[in-house]
Amino acid sequence: MPTYPQQLITSLCEHLGERLVNFFSIEHLKYFEEYADLNGFVADTLWKFIKTETQKTEINSVYNTQVKMRRQKRNRWFSNYESLCEGHPLSDKKNPYYKIWHDHDQLMGSVFLKLYDAADLDTVIENYKEKLNAWQQDDDSLLIDYPLLQNKTKLQIKTSFQNDLIINLIEIILESYDGNIENYFSKKPDILLDKPFFASSKFSVPFKESLDSYVAELVNFDMDDTTFQMLVSSDPNDPPNGAKLRVFDPRDNQILMTLINHINLDFYESKQIILEVGTIAKAINSRPNKHLYDDIKKRLHNMGRTTFQMYKKDNPNEPVYTFSFFDNVRTIDQDGKEFISVTFGNTLYDSIAKRKMISVTSSNYNSLELEMSKLLYHNLQKERIALSTSSVPDEHGYLYKTYDYSYFQRIILFKKKKKAENIQLIMETLQEFVEKQIALADFRYDKGQGLFHLYYLPLNDDERADLISVGSSKNELLADHLQNNGKDSPDSKVQVVQTRLDLS
Repeated sequence: MPTYPQQLITSLCEHLGERLVNFFSIEHLKYFEEYADLNGFVADTLWKFIKTETQKTEINSVYNTQVKMRRQKRNRWFSNYESLCEGHPLSDKKNPYYKIWHDHDQLMGSVFLKLYDAADLDTVIENYKEKLNAWQQDDDSLLIDYPLLQNKTKLQIKTSFQNDLIINLIEIILESYDGNIENYFSKKPDILLDKPFFASSKFSVPFKESLDSYVAELVNFDMDDTTFQMLVSSDPNDPPNGAKLRVFDPRDNQILMTLINHINLDFYESKQIILEVGTIAKAINSRPNKHLYDDIKKRLHNMGRTTFQMYKKDNPNEPVYTFSFFDNVRTIDQDGKEFISVTFGNTLYDSIAKRKMISVTSSNYNSLELEMSKLLYHNLQKERIALSTSSVPDEHGYLYKTYDYSYFQRIILFKKKKKAENIQLIMETLQEFVEKQIALADFRYDKGQGLFHLYYLPLNDDERADLISVGSSKNELLADHLQNNGKDSPDSKVQVVQTRLDLS
């Protein structure tokens, strides 16, 4: 059966309500003996109710349905309880209080008192009635908190616990991941990691006007015999400010990553994402204003007009690398809301479809305060994964590798030209990773050799499990989706092989 990332499951279990965790722990061997632990039951429950419907709209729909079903079951149980009380005497096995009556009749008074906190039968029953009334009237009460749960069958108890569990799981997803399971991870296509597309701060670079575009050389990448260029198509409605082009900054990076986090299965057929502008805005600021909405639209259209080129200095007429984020960008007004329709370029699409992605947990990513740290994190994670499969940890259990200054030049666009100042920025960034114990355990910079010595934290068990299982799981998830939607043509079968649903 397809699975969700183990890191996600572990995180969800850590945030579950204490009552649910305790119930599973106490009743594990009686009702859930086929599961080794709570993680397995949570994973199966999530798949049973959600499957591939990981976006906010679908998850909200499941949540509303399950809350309604729990309310109906609560009312049904209470109504049935009242009918059985009225229709059968205490000595009848069909009466809800029969077991209590039987215990009172058969047990010593001291034993009965220990079991029910009262010595006489009438007081015990009255206490239960008060608890039952309170339980029935509380719309948030759990089914497993039904005071007479011991009267239910094994199957009823198990399904009721699962109903309580999925409601709590979705509440966690709604609160922590804005209702989108994909938001557990912050994902970046591998193709975006080895070129300085983004700067850690906002700045502009000089440009030269060409026939139908403005061209700027990204000088921080000017290494040896290679030059990296930014080309922006001319737009008479939005000419550059003065004689400079604005480079892509952290906000552009966040906008692009938000789009990627909202990829659904339709994307693998259309290469297109349609997303409400407000969703992107809230990923940047929880209380966005109109200016932010307008800025996001402007930036996305600017991305659509921008191409990057790399060429050899001795042959500037023949680029060796050309790349664009998008084929086209379109703003859509519908039902009083603004949407952005983005069609990804073939190169970026292929990187996503073929699972050439690096994922980090959003909680770690969002905890980083320095913008350069956020830009560097996915690269460090990529290095950490590679070292985990190719290197032996040192005596402290860390993975070690050295880098020179040019490594950072190739992945971050620096505002300043002075090497010493940029090295200081890099050291501050690496220090944040070490202090927060994210990716790095330690680092040191050897000024004499000009080398950064990085000591990576090893992958934990959940990370290793996800790396092993992610490929087959995604294939199965996508295949299941296509089959359920009747897409069993030869073309769709090829699509199953060539594309993936990204959950990591």
